[in-house]
Amino acid sequence: MAVIPLITQPAGYLFDRARSAHPWLAALDALQAGSAPGHAALAQNWRMDGRVDAARERHLAAAGCFPDGAAGKGFQAAIWEYFRHYQCHPASGPSCAGYADVPNCGNLIPFEEQPARGHRLVHIGSLGRLINLVLSGLPGKEGFLRAWPALTGYRPIAESTPGNIDRLVSTLQNKGSGAIRQFALALSDALGDTEPHWWAAFSHEIGALEKNRDWTQAVQKTGQGHIEQGEWLIAWRYSPELAGKLYRPSVAEAGDYAFHFPSPPLAPYGITMPLAPALPAVREVIHAPLKGENGADACIGFGRVEHDPIPANDEKTWFPHRRHEHAGMLGRTQPAHFHAQAWLQRHALLP
Repeated sequence: MAVIPLITQPAGYLFDRARSAHPWLAALDALQAGSAPGHAALAQNWRMDGRVDAARERHLAAAGCFPDGAAGKGFQAAIWEYFRHYQCHPASGPSCAGYADVPNCGNLIPFEEQPARGHRLVHIGSLGRLINLVLSGLPGKEGFLRAWPALTGYRPIAESTPGNIDRLVSTLQNKGSGAIRQFALALSDALGDTEPHWWAAFSHEIGALEKNRDWTQAVQKTGQGHIEQGEWLIAWRYSPELAGKLYRPSVAEAGDYAFHFPSPPLAPYGITMPLAPALPAVREVIHAPLKGENGADACIGFGRVEHDPIPANDEKTWFPHRRHEHAGMLGRTQPAHFHAQAWLQRHALLP
């Protein structure tokens, strides 16, 4: 473990080491002691995220997903069970998604802190992964496959191999922006109500994606370390007003994604951990996915990850060092009223 100057808020923290009686601590300790890449960082993220307040913690406990001891399915599996059963829902209605439910109201961005309408948001996703999600058996799969020939001019694909995605992108780009938007609409319809929340950054902090086919730097700025070289991405740009309610992200929204680094508890937005120290961290929010014509109109097309977003063959040493650098940056740059230094000092041991 590396000793790092961190950030904090005096309030309670989920799974704080001082709370030795917490029933989940044994499972969290087992996760942190595991040898799999990212497990120690994931455990530390859950220990230090001050945005999971007492109300949200009670919601997590009531979900019944998390183990009461070191035995059982393990903490990583519990995180994904919670994500699948409590986050992949609409943002309203009787089975409201966890991020939009009342227990998470402390992370709702209040009106006075919301971005101006001119500060447009951008959401970036992996085209192949989204298609694979549909093809895995979502209720919208059959409709998506029926619509495929009209959208592309050829028979539906059985899986999203790199060659299939290359052909799809080339076909849609040749057809023009209208065809791309119609495909985005069909994909959104197929994902349906089970599509998880969108992570969004500010367009002016990411840059003009349409002017550059290579979106590697956008992936690095937004800290998407799971994206690999050669992947095609799809993006949407839109007014914050279309997104509706905006929320500060917490570990409960990040799944088992260790590249997420908790943000200072009092910061008005989330702050990404860029994958290269020379790049600036950008602000981020989460919100319900855009649907219907709003989503189709907001789609700006495709970009490719031309370079490896993280150093090849060096993740074991690079990753802890990058977290160390990022924590130091937060301590130096965040305003004093965010209590960044205190938070980081309270959680000074990072894997």
